[in-house]
Amino acid sequence: MKIRFLILFLLTYLASAICHSQPAQDSVYNLYSVFMKSVNEVKKIDNCKKFSDGLKHVLDMNKSNEFVFDSLKKYKVMIESPDKQLRVFTWDMEFEDGTHTYYGFIQAYNKKSKKFEVYPLNDKSGVIKDPENANLDNTKWFGAYYYQIIQMKKKKNKYYVLLGWNGNNRITNKRLIDVLYFNEKGFPKFGDAIFTAEDGKIKKRIIFEYQAGIFMSLRYDEEKQAILFDHLSPANPNLEGQFQFYGPDFTYGMMEFKDRKWLYFKNANPRNDKDKTDKHFHEPY
Repeated sequence: MKIRFLILFLLTYLASAICHSQPAQDSVYNLYSVFMKSVNEVKKIDNCKKFSDGLKHVLDMNKSNEFVFDSLKKYKVMIESPDKQLRVFTWDMEFEDGTHTYYGFIQAYNKKSKKFEVYPLNDKSGVIKDPENANLDNTKWFGAYYYQIIQMKKKKNKYYVLLGWNGNNRITNKRLIDVLYFNEKGFPKFGDAIFTAEDGKIKKRIIFEYQAGIFMSLRYDEEKQAILFDHLSPANPNLEGQFQFYGPDFTYGMMEFKDRKWLYFKNANPRNDKDKTDKHFHEPY
């Protein structure tokens, strides 16, 4: 009853905090905290929705793009682009069977409307066929918990490369490199044929799958201006393609942006195999 009363109070408080950005931000974080501390799955689902509704309410406020969201930023629920024109909010709901569903919002400046717009993200990762080559958008999204954003240009268009984690299930986890851009109407689109995979094929996003519970490093190195990652291999060559047996093999890969594409290079020499920006609030991120 106390938790229910607290959530009701916070939602009511959000409605009265339209002109007070800090109280609104604090209320959103409190809803997030209640959601994350939920133990019972039914309550967790309910609290996840309340957090989502509360966050959407605040993002719809006037000048909410100026809200700092320090607490959400701390736990990388929110990441922001260097140009301050894009913020992405993502989080996951882990179910008792070990599967995950992802939620989120994009808040981005729309040149056409000349204001910041909010777009909900709808996770359809479980039904997307050939996800590395699919054209997606916010209504059909390969769900992930994003922790790093890279701003780039391709011709005259601005692109944002996103690094993320997907818990998948109890057998395998995934890391991914995706790309977000906005069409002529300002609507978000995911995926573009700008990534060269290890096998030389061009992909619209890169997805790594490996044994659950094992840490795989995937990060952008500002100094090298490259995406660095652990190379994955099966524990035995006979297990090729069975990703529940894949893990880091103590070699590293790298992707560099050249000739309008992210090119794959073997045998990279990263400065560190882990980075502080890659420490999430969950294990085994």
